[in-house]
Amino acid sequence: MLSRYKRAVEAAIARLPVKNGVVDIDSIWVETSLPYDLLQEILSRADLALPENVERINMKSTIQTGGRSGKKTKKRRRDKVWH
Repeated sequence: MLSRYKRAVEAAIARLPVKNGVVDIDSIWVETSLPYDLLQEILSRADLALPENVERINMKSTIQTGGRSGKKTKKRRRDKVWH
């Protein structure tokens, strides 16, 4: 079963944009919609075939941490409207 997911991830990586030889796990997640734990397991396999323009995969997620800085954003207070 994992071999099917592995082939799907390899095909998805080939279609993704590569920036300086790096592909983010978030991009792969959006493309494949696989759960993060399964995706991490597949990407850590030694037999995963990467395209020649991909040097590495960034395993640090920015989606699960809440953004690039990792900080939680404050909600803006709404002013009460009195009629």
